Amino acid sequence: MTRTAFGVFSLLGLILNVAPAMAQGAKPAAEPAEAEEETSVKADITADINLDDPLLEADAKTAGENPLADPSKAVPPADKPGESAEDVAAAATAARYRDIVVVPRKDFLKTGRLELAPFSGITVNDPLIRHYAFGGDLTYFLTDVFGVGLQGMYMLKEQTDREGLNGLQYNRTASINRYHWQASLNFTYVPIYGKFALFNRHIVHWETYASAGVGMIQTEIIPRRRAQKTFTTNAITPNAGMGIRLYLTNWLTANVAIRDYVFNDKFEPTNRTENQPIDVVQENADPQIVHNIMVYAGVGFYLPPSFSYRSPR
Repeated sequence: MTRTAFGVFSLLGLILNVAPAMAQGAKPAAEPAEAEEETSVKADITADINLDDPLLEADAKTAGENPLADPSKAVPPADKPGESAEDVAAAATAARYRDIVVVPRKDFLKTGRLELAPFSGITVNDPLIRHYAFGGDLTYFLTDVFGVGLQGMYMLKEQTDREGLNGLQYNRTASINRYHWQASLNFTYVPIYGKFALFNRHIVHWETYASAGVGMIQTEIIPRRRAQKTFTTNAITPNAGMGIRLYLTNWLTANVAIRDYVFNDKFEPTNRTENQPIDVVQENADPQIVHNIMVYAGVGFYLPPSFSYRSPR
């Protein structure tokens, strides 16, 4: 009986001593699993970040660190306990792109600058006589969309073949006038501005502008009898037009425009006699409202040639 009791107590003591040792021995077996899970999380974070991203590489150079050598530096540590890997990666992406401006700045500014724009043009609405114009615009821009300026041009005439055929077909000579010069004060407004891609490599900026003003034009009659005297007329000329500018550099543009000059012209009277004095002819001249529609093209030079861009971030 004594031996049996001693054996039972010995067995219980052995069990009590071995159980804690077995429990302590099981803990190191769980540590590799935790380490494996932590490694997997780091791998997921690294996979979410493109280490070849040039923006990330540029940021690393600025900070004096290379995320390629230590990928863990590219991801900020979690600020809150339990923050997921996706949240950490999203925060890193937002930090990299926070300084990128989505809307690009306007490539050309005109405020406070002077535009000198020589041009050449041609009239398009008179089938009997054609005029070639050579002149220029001088415009000062008070703002980027509003300017005030002067325009002047000198014109050369060319009588068309239809004018000669008109006399042969109808046995009549048309009353036509030639234009000498024109000058006006114009106001310019830019309602439309845009850009387009050229061959998917270059961005070309452009604008559409409207212009209106008032000035003076000088005309001269072309007598039906070429040996007779002529007279000139100086008429007040309102005008209106629109055009397109293409920005080539910071100081150079290419311009195309169409403009209508409206004025009250005076033509040689149909009842003019051969020896009638010129002052009487001018007094009896036939008035008529004329639309001189002209298309012209040219270039624009801006002074000063450069500008400073100032805008709030």
